Amino acid sequence: MSNEHVADTSRAHGRGDENVTSQGNSIVLSVVLFLVLFGLFVGGLYVMSLLTVATFIGGLAMCLVALFCAFDLVPRFLT
Repeated sequence: MSNEHVADTSRAHGRGDENVTSQGNSIVLSVVLFLVLFGLFVGGLYVMSLLTVATFIGGLAMCLVALFCAFDLVPRFLT
């Protein structure tokens, strides 16, 4: 056995407590956020399909808000 291997195992035992993961997020909160944001996104797609300029812009805004919330605000909120 080399000295490097022995040194690596002693460091691994010392850092064992650092590798503990978090408890995670509440499943109910995750499901509610998913349903709200997915509903907003799908609603935006439906509104965009109504084929007028005003409804298209409104639906596009709904989709962008849903995507912004999903990728920017939700990670900040859940961490």
